[in-house]
Amino acid sequence: MTPFSEIYDLAIITMGDYKIKNLIAVSQDSFYTYMRSLLTTGIISFSGCLQSLDFTSQEETDDTSGDVTTVWYFIEDLSFIEKSILARTVILQWWEQKLQEVTVFQGSIPDKNFSKMEIANGLKQKSEYKDKLNEEIGRLIGEYQCDNLSSLPFFGGI
Repeated sequence: MTPFSEIYDLAIITMGDYKIKNLIAVSQDSFYTYMRSLLTTGIISFSGCLQSLDFTSQEETDDTSGDVTTVWYFIEDLSFIEKSILARTVILQWWEQKLQEVTVFQGSIPDKNFSKMEIANGLKQKSEYKDKLNEEIGRLIGEYQCDNLSSLPFFGGI
């Protein structure tokens, strides 16, 4: 079984968001809940995975503190490339959320602080980055499937 935390570790490297770093410092449970929401919504982007992406949770007790926590796992042992692709889907979901936050507040930024042109250019660049990230996920999935061609159902795999 692969713990969700392995995916979070790969994703957090790219996500330089101070809010997430503060969330980790304030409440690790809240951090895990937030990251789990990004991962579970991003799983659909990796529909070409050759492993099952079904998941489960287990209650685990910390040996030193005695605290009981819920730990989430994929039921399969995922390869590094599968974990990496899932981490990218987490980043894509996070980026989509950040992009939506900007568009919601776009009209409330005073003109004296930011020109409308600067906001529009920033949104365009952010949207282009999101599109490139989505393309990268598709490319990685394509390479992953080509590397495992004999495992694909069409080519005699399971």
